[in-house]
Amino acid sequence: MESARSTARQIGDWLDQRLDAERFRVAEPENGLIVDAGGSVRLITSAVNTSFAAIARAAGVGADLLLVHHASWSYIDLALHERKLAALRDANLSLYCAHASLDCAEEKTGRALAEVLEIPVDQRFAPYEGGLAGVCGPTAGAWSRFLEMLSERLGKVPEVHRNNERFKRVGIVPGAGGLTGWLQEAQQLGCDTYLTGEGSMYTRLFAKEIGLNLIVAGHDLTETPGIEALAQATASHFGLSAVAIREPHIG
Repeated sequence: MESARSTARQIGDWLDQRLDAERFRVAEPENGLIVDAGGSVRLITSAVNTSFAAIARAAGVGADLLLVHHASWSYIDLALHERKLAALRDANLSLYCAHASLDCAEEKTGRALAEVLEIPVDQRFAPYEGGLAGVCGPTAGAWSRFLEMLSERLGKVPEVHRNNERFKRVGIVPGAGGLTGWLQEAQQLGCDTYLTGEGSMYTRLFAKEIGLNLIVAGHDLTETPGIEALAQATASHFGLSAVAIREPHIG
């Protein structure tokens, strides 16, 4: 266990190594410590998005480091990007982003979701940014019970398309995992069911036409277990506390 006087830079270096973040910075430079406010870290907060609300709540509980899955990307946040960085600095709040690096890590976003849903992972799939973002594994439970558990543990009833009577094996790609190529790959690995956060009309049509059950459970909701598990592991390693920030479901 590290000293509680660890800095954001030291924690960031440890996360970089744990997640092999340097490998993913080629395609996505934001994987890593984005804002270093200096000083020691006593409290870590986690959130899916770098939102103004998450920044304000992290500052409000006295956090020194905000660990997020989604950075503030300038090509998405546009004029809001610099405002968010300024808000972090004004709050003396460091920011670390684990996006592709967490999606493709051994303790990946998909594995964390699978654990929440009691699915033992035995294969990985879905090529993404030089890694694999998907996991799959068998399920011994009933379809209805699985949907109940998913709703209970994610906090929202998912969108469900029952395109196959079988329910023996589930492929999972959290977040924006609706690429038809990934659905096809999951089916080729023996999956009869595919769980993701969001998808397009083509996702739904393709799933129907190949006979693959499709569950769309929310981009942010399906990625919450992963970032929260990473924050808890980080806090435990450094002898700190971690507080999860959950915003109202967005999509």
